[in-house]
Amino acid sequence: MKKSDIEELLLQTLSDLKLSRSEKKGLRLVLEDLDLSEGDYGALRKSAFEIARKSTGDSASRQVIEWLEEVMKVFVPRQDRSRKPPEVFFSPGDSCRGRILSLLRAAHQSVDICVFTITDDTITREIVASHSRGIKIRVITDDETSLHRGSDTHLIEEAGIPILFDDDEQHMHNKFAVFDGKVVCTGSYNWTRKAATHNMENILVVYDPSICNNFSREFETLWKRFSKSSNRA
Repeated sequence: MKKSDIEELLLQTLSDLKLSRSEKKGLRLVLEDLDLSEGDYGALRKSAFEIARKSTGDSASRQVIEWLEEVMKVFVPRQDRSRKPPEVFFSPGDSCRGRILSLLRAAHQSVDICVFTITDDTITREIVASHSRGIKIRVITDDETSLHRGSDTHLIEEAGIPILFDDDEQHMHNKFAVFDGKVVCTGSYNWTRKAATHNMENILVVYDPSICNNFSREFETLWKRFSKSSNRA
């Protein structure tokens, strides 16, 4: 459907000077079928105001419509241009590991790590280094994988970093970390050497406050849950 077709629909709904519930529903259905950007919606709003102006018979009414159009521009939420867009990285290769390392180095206050397994010595060294420079770090990981050969959980414990194990019949299979409560790194990527060198994995780095809050709440829920049991038998 073209823009002109939508304008024709708008003219039809204007014929009785009312926008009925069924007409609203019909317009919404039409718009849902189109892949419209915010700019497209802005153009449609402008078309609606233009149709309304042409349909008025006196200058005072047209001025009121022009006033309303300008007010609507103010009431449309502006994009937060200061917020960074999400970042996506894939493995094999060093891009996933490299981004995790840079996020650890950039942390100012805290890092909450909730990952299935940690065997990548490069990442572990950076976790310990971040702890040494005063960053508050907490780690949650799976109890079974922590006993596997190559697991770095003992190095994390020896560094004095608080770490909890799920102590559950089911696996704690999350793979996410929250940096300073403002950045989330998540995806299929386990923090292992094999994930970097062989596996086809991914991470997504997100800066959205609501998403970060959701991950932080889940971390706190798991932290309280696993704190109630002994770390390991």
